[in-house]
Amino acid sequence: MIPKIRRGQKLGGLMVYLLGKGDHNEHKDRHIIAGSPTVMRAKWLEHFEGTSAEVTEAAREVALAVAHEIDIPRNLYGTQVRMRAKPVAVGVGARELGMDVVEPAGKGEKSQMRDAPVWHAVLSLMPGEELSDERWSLIVNDFMGRMGFTGTPDGKLAQARWAAVRHGHSGEHGEGQDHIHIAASLVREDGSKVSTFDYGEGKAKGDWKRAQQVCNELEHEYGLQVLLSREEGGGMSGNSRAETERARNGTGETERERLRRMVRAVAVAAESETAFVEGLRERGIAIRPRYKTGGTDEVTGYSVRLRRDGTEVGPWLGGGKLAGDLSLSALREQQWDDSPEGRADALAAWKGRSGGRGKSFPEDEVGAWRQAAAEAGQWRDRLAGVPHGDRAQWAWMAGQAAGVFAAWSEHLEGDNPGAFAAAADQLTRSAQMPRRTDRYRPPRGTHPTVLGDVARLLLDQATRSKPRTHKGGVEDDIAAQVAAVLVALMLVLLLLAIAIALEVARAHRSRGELGRALAVEHMTREHLGPVRAQWEADLQARRDQWDRDAADVFASMAERAAKRATEQTAAPESDAADRSSRDKADRVKKAAAAASGPLTPPTEARSEKTQRTRVYYTEMSADQKAMMRLRRVTDAAFASHDLTPRRWSDAVLDEELQHLRTEVGLLADEIADRQANGGPHTRQARADNAELTRKAEKIPAAQEAQAVADKTATEQRRLTDKQTRLQQELDALPKRRLLARQKKQGEIDETIAKLEEIATPASEARAAADATAEATGVPAREWAEVLFEAREQSQKRRLAAARSQDGQELDDDTSYLRELRQDLEKVETEHARRARLTPEQRAAEVRAQSRARTRPNKSQSSGFAAETPYQAPDRGRDNDQGLGM
Repeated sequence: MIPKIRRGQKLGGLMVYLLGKGDHNEHKDRHIIAGSPTVMRAKWLEHFEGTSAEVTEAAREVALAVAHEIDIPRNLYGTQVRMRAKPVAVGVGARELGMDVVEPAGKGEKSQMRDAPVWHAVLSLMPGEELSDERWSLIVNDFMGRMGFTGTPDGKLAQARWAAVRHGHSGEHGEGQDHIHIAASLVREDGSKVSTFDYGEGKAKGDWKRAQQVCNELEHEYGLQVLLSREEGGGMSGNSRAETERARNGTGETERERLRRMVRAVAVAAESETAFVEGLRERGIAIRPRYKTGGTDEVTGYSVRLRRDGTEVGPWLGGGKLAGDLSLSALREQQWDDSPEGRADALAAWKGRSGGRGKSFPEDEVGAWRQAAAEAGQWRDRLAGVPHGDRAQWAWMAGQAAGVFAAWSEHLEGDNPGAFAAAADQLTRSAQMPRRTDRYRPPRGTHPTVLGDVARLLLDQATRSKPRTHKGGVEDDIAAQVAAVLVALMLVLLLLAIAIALEVARAHRSRGELGRALAVEHMTREHLGPVRAQWEADLQARRDQWDRDAADVFASMAERAAKRATEQTAAPESDAADRSSRDKADRVKKAAAAASGPLTPPTEARSEKTQRTRVYYTEMSADQKAMMRLRRVTDAAFASHDLTPRRWSDAVLDEELQHLRTEVGLLADEIADRQANGGPHTRQARADNAELTRKAEKIPAAQEAQAVADKTATEQRRLTDKQTRLQQELDALPKRRLLARQKKQGEIDETIAKLEEIATPASEARAAADATAEATGVPAREWAEVLFEAREQSQKRRLAAARSQDGQELDDDTSYLRELRQDLEKVETEHARRARLTPEQRAAEVRAQSRARTRPNKSQSSGFAAETPYQAPDRGRDNDQGLGM
């Protein structure tokens, strides 16, 4: 449940708006559902349906009558309620809801004391939640009681007057969140003021923070979806009403959401604080530093604002408001190697002077992408080495992947957020940590990462002018070839990013965070899956336009991965850093050598020396299978035939024949099993549904036990507070007032007796609550989410999506099986042909092949053999080593 609190001056204007038809006729069933005892009257509780003149006039009369009733104490006693605020109301929300909003002044801003007797709160449920009027009434009465508006049983504090109006689902078409509005006076029945700052010991200071605390309590008590960002910390701020209205009339995305995505992309791409500041400005983002108090020599924070068409729009937002891990302190800890020298260099950039961008990429764009793709295997290794229980490091990895998806969104989606924006948003939520001390701090010297390089390449492409168009001929062919290579390279890196997202989901699962895991998996399946399929289809369409660079990628990846595997086995652990730097230096040389050498490798390279442990297609993960299919496309681009078994040695031919026969048999059996029993995603969805149902059945009992425990604990706190207050009153009484002291002591003894009486039931209730909560196997903060996901509708949706994904993968694997069978047919044909040869004929054939390999090739300068087609790499031979994944 999300609270939003504002202060204002005109209660009548607020009530007229709340019971009116709304700015967009969205208030179709407004009605009062709760209020203070003196305000609630039967004639005011009717539903105002429709927007006709009669209905509107009746609602206006009721609204003014309610406002007058609420305002009686303030008018009777003449009490003034003032606050330090901005001199005048500013912005779109100045007249918000008709109540003349009074905005608090920020630190250091010019301010004055202004009247603000109207307190307005909005309580919104999470998407997909809905409550009855009766349930809402219980919740809002509890909320107002804990916010201090209902007075105290001992009469020390009098009741304040208020009314709650329900609007239902927001939005012109009711597509938004179920919510209510609360209009209250800050003057109590006795003329005293309602404190909106001090709520007592152990309670948050200020009405905004206290409202967040109360909403968290009510979420648990009433089984509502728990807002994890509030409970676990490190959350993201919500949109204001003005931002939402502007987004509704524009791109559908608020300035806050766009800034969150752009700042994350630049943060992950930046290799230094200076690059971060200048990168934001290059992308049209206004940025200003926050200096340490007392000078301008140390930057401690920053704020950003969006620019559109040269004009600043929307609010200034601090980095920590966008997301907890986008504050300047978090970026210095997690995104670049922070140092006094780096901060000194960045100070000039913060002040608007030139600071230098640092690392830049070469003009060879394809080479830069190939380098990033060749290093993709490093992240696969890193993922495998992180325990799923290490929440801090997985949160950091989720943030890095979110930055890459944000950069893709900037490059491909711009002002129209789509699949990549959705991926960035979900992973940003997984990247949040409760406290600063919990953050993962990467070792120094590990910046930038390969994901940072990818983000930088994407942002670099996004800022370039559009490529010139060609009218045909050689230039047009080159442009098409380069575009095809970039599609392949970006697809390799997209597969890596998807793999990271899925690993983040698995980490959530292992920690019992099933709701967050399902959200990330849903995003990957519903948003990134179609993009990946589209790119693969585009790559297939371009298969005849490829040039040699695509093959270099996979050759470089295979060579690098093989070398890394060998060195990790042979080299001591202490040499790891040196080995990493040597690998990075050697990689560029090897890629250049591969690009200048012949594309047809020597036949000896396929000898028994190259034999490694081979993994069958059915044993690979989903992303490894996708990489294997991708390699098939690249193979076909460089040869008229994928396989050239006639050129193989007898040993290689026998090995390939045995492997293909086994692989075809395994894949055919697996496809038959999936057709009969459903695919892995369908089985996983069924298991998830069964697990959710099992857990959901236990949650209501746990919620009930929790409510009983909370109720007794609340009563204990109330009695303890009463005892403390009575003791203070007793201590303040003069000793000569014996009867008064005796009476007060009697009240204390009575309170102590009640505390002793309730102690055992409270302890038993808490033990029962803990036991039932543990029996659910779900953290209490996820109860509402599990109940939502366990609904029949949610289960059907999840099962349908899983079946669709299995169907797509089944089609892909069936297509791959057809290609494997074609390869097997070629190998079997060659094997049968050789079986018919005499030993003399076979020996002569081998000598002829040897002479052909040593004969000079006139077409070597182009990289292609003139007499023989390109011999594709061994598909499946190297598995992880060959794929670099």
